[in-house]
Amino acid sequence: MFGKKKNEDDSEKLIEVSADNLTMLTIGTIVKGIITIAGGLHLEGTLEGDIICKGKVVIGSQGKVKGNVNCDIAVLYGSLQGDIHATNELYMRSGCMVKGDVYTRKLEIEPNARFDGVCNTTGMNAPVKEKTSK
Repeated sequence: MFGKKKNEDDSEKLIEVSADNLTMLTIGTIVKGIITIAGGLHLEGTLEGDIICKGKVVIGSQGKVKGNVNCDIAVLYGSLQGDIHATNELYMRSGCMVKGDVYTRKLEIEPNARFDGVCNTTGMNAPVKEKTSK
């Protein structure tokens, strides 16, 4: 009576995700590992690992990332210890701290933003290249 039907499929159903979807990690949240997101990410918590995001990444003033970030657009208010590959735009806002290399087409750094690394800008038609280890 309440059992499953004979032809019911147990496989996972894929949910289509819009690029407009936003994932939030709030203050007090600690994540260890790789985060892969189809939409956008706003991080106010702590991440020990990499971010792979097809949309916009915002690291808020309380946000801390120890790992690499790959995204389309990034806005940094908090701290990042690792390389960032922003395909189109990267904004370092006042009070942010970045310790790592930057790969982007457009870079904007506000006064009082701290940046310790190498800046690599790419042309409009050139893809962002991944950093290779030696």
